[in-house]
Amino acid sequence: MLAMRPIEEPDVIDLLNGGRFEGALEGYVVLEGPRYLGHTLFWVEKDEVKVLDAEIEDPAILDGAVRACLAAGENRGAKWFEINRENPALAHWEEVFCKNIPRPRPIETLWGTCGS
Repeated sequence: MLAMRPIEEPDVIDLLNGGRFEGALEGYVVLEGPRYLGHTLFWVEKDEVKVLDAEIEDPAILDGAVRACLAAGENRGAKWFEINRENPALAHWEEVFCKNIPRPRPIETLWGTCGS
């Protein structure tokens, strides 16, 4: 079973970050049973979420992980999002899912309803 768990230990965030990003970082680890599939790092500041890092090979799982980061921010009042284009996986995700969304990008544009 696939699971996406928030990273609650600051030492794990620091290890995955490796000093690359500043601010109050958050993240998710993705697991399939006991097997580690990857992680994401992001921050939420005021009304914006920025997804900073992702190391997940499967594009479908990456999509779910990025959306989990955006939903976490939206649940705390964020309205806009940015993607770190220096990360190849995130840059590709942005090309696929955001090519017609002008900046600043509203989070709500990524949520669709079935049948619409």
